[in-house]
Amino acid sequence: MPSLRDFLMPDLGEGLTEGEITRWLVAVGDTVSVDQPIAEISTEKAIVEVPTPFAGRVATLHGAEGDLIAVGTPLISIEIAGGTSEAPSGNVLVGYGTSEAPPRSHRAVASSRQSAHGAPHPAVGTRPPASPLVRRRAAALGIDLSAIVGTGPDGMVTQADLEAAAGQGQDGSAPATAGDEPAVVAGGTRTPLRGVARVAAERLTRSHHDAPTATAWLSADAERLVELRTQLDAAADVHVTPFAVILRLVVIALGDFPRLNAHFDTRANEIVSFDAIHLGVAAQTDRGLVVPVIRDAQDKELTDIAADLHRLAAAARDGSIDAADLRGSTFTVSNFGAFGVDGGAALINPPEAGILGVGQITTRPWVVSNQVVPRKIVELSLVFDHRVADGGLAGGFLRRVADLIEAPEEAMTDD
Repeated sequence: MPSLRDFLMPDLGEGLTEGEITRWLVAVGDTVSVDQPIAEISTEKAIVEVPTPFAGRVATLHGAEGDLIAVGTPLISIEIAGGTSEAPSGNVLVGYGTSEAPPRSHRAVASSRQSAHGAPHPAVGTRPPASPLVRRRAAALGIDLSAIVGTGPDGMVTQADLEAAAGQGQDGSAPATAGDEPAVVAGGTRTPLRGVARVAAERLTRSHHDAPTATAWLSADAERLVELRTQLDAAADVHVTPFAVILRLVVIALGDFPRLNAHFDTRANEIVSFDAIHLGVAAQTDRGLVVPVIRDAQDKELTDIAADLHRLAAAARDGSIDAADLRGSTFTVSNFGAFGVDGGAALINPPEAGILGVGQITTRPWVVSNQVVPRKIVELSLVFDHRVADGGLAGGFLRRVADLIEAPEEAMTDD
C-alpha cells in the first residue's frame, strides 16, 4: 500500500515564521525524485529553491502561488509506493521538516480548548491556523493570535474572531469595521504585494507599530568630503562614492556611541548591544526594498567598504544576492540622495535601534567665517528607538557624524 508523507515548510535560515510560495515547480500527479526542486519560496528578501527529501508522486500542494505557509506546516504531500519512503536527502536546509501524514480527517490536533462548535483549537502559545490577511491584520493591531479561540474550520482564526478580540481591548483599539476597507472607486485597480514587497510591508508595519521612535535632523558642510572623495577615487582601484565615505564615518561614530549599535528584544524588554558593526544599507530594487549588510564594518578600510557597497548593490539589483548578505544588520543607513531628494525620516529596520538617512549633496548658501558662501551641504536624519536612546545620546551621535563629514580625513586615519 502506498503511504503519504508530508514535507513541512522548512526554516530556511532566515529566522522567519513563514515563507511565500513564489512559484510551484511541480504539479499534482508529477513524479519527483529525492532533492528535486519543488517550489520557489520567497523568504526575507531572497528567493530560495526548495527540494523534496522524498521520491514519489505529488499528491497535494498545500497552497497556491502567493500564499504564505507557516514554518513547520505541510508544504507538499508525496505518495510513496509500497509503503516505504526514501530517506531524507541530507539537504542542508535548516529545519528540513518531514512528518508522517495520515488522512487529514484522522489527524490528531494538539488542543487544550474546544470552540462552541466542538472543533479543537491550538493551545495557548502555539501558532494557530489563520489566513495571511488575518496574520498581517493581527500584526498591525499587535494582537497575539495564539490567545484567540478560532471559530473557523480546524480552529482557524477568522477575520470575525480577530475583530472580536480587538473589540475586547487586547490592543486598546475599536473593532475593525467596513469603513477600514478602502473605498471602491470606479476604474481602480488592486495590486497584491508579493515576495520582497510583502515582506518589506510587514516588517515596516511591525517597526511602525512596535518601536516608539523620535527623529533628529542636522545639516553638514560636505565640501571637504567631496574634495577628499575625488582624490581617493582617482587613486583607488575601486570606485569610491561620497556615500561610501559617509558609511565609513558612520562606523567611526558608532564606535563612539555603541548604544545605537544594538537590537531591542521586545519579549525580554532588553537592549542587546553588539561589538561588531554589521552595517545595513537600504537599497531600492525592481523587486522591492532590500537591506544588504556590510559585515564587520569596524574592521574595514574605506576602500573595503566601497568595494562591498558596489558588490552588494549590484547583486541586489540583479537578484543574485545571497540570503546571508541580507540578514544580521545591527544599524542601517538609507541613501535618500540616490533618489535626488534632500532627506527624509526612514522607518527603523526592526529590531535595530536606529536608522540614519542621508540626503543628496547640494550646493547651498552657508556661513563660513561670517561670510555667506556657496558650499556642498548634506542633510542627515536619525530615526531612533526611544527605548534605547534618549535625545542627548541620539543628538550626540548625529553631531559626531556631521563633525566627521566636515573633517573627513579622520576616516583615513582612524584605526
